[in-house]
Amino acid sequence: MSNRWSTRDTTVPVPRLAGLAAVLGTWIFWSGVFFTGFGFIILNNVLVGAAIAVLAAYTAARPSGGRLPPLAAPLLIVPLGLWTVVAPFVFGIPMDILFWSNVIMGALVTILAAASVYGSWRLETATATRA
Repeated sequence: MSNRWSTRDTTVPVPRLAGLAAVLGTWIFWSGVFFTGFGFIILNNVLVGAAIAVLAAYTAARPSGGRLPPLAAPLLIVPLGLWTVVAPFVFGIPMDILFWSNVIMGALVTILAAASVYGSWRLETATATRA
């Protein structure tokens, strides 16, 4: 009897974490519209949210890397999540719901991306030792 989970020896479920980060990136994308923001924070959230959603969805779809190295997309998401946290301070938006949405969602994206980096690294080292 074969063990069908033998290719998933990592303890960090990278596709699930990346999928959740993609959902949060989509939330960041739409948050300016839902919370009626104004100014550069709207453009920032659209661009950064789209980048997070696309990179995280790619990581979820191809946890072993595909055309990119497995660590590339999660490593790009970490600074985007940090920027999402810092952006309300940089753009000087009032401490309302959009401010806190950016801070909380950015922190969650950063944590999920860092966990995905660790999980991708574990997956990459496990694959390299088997080859």
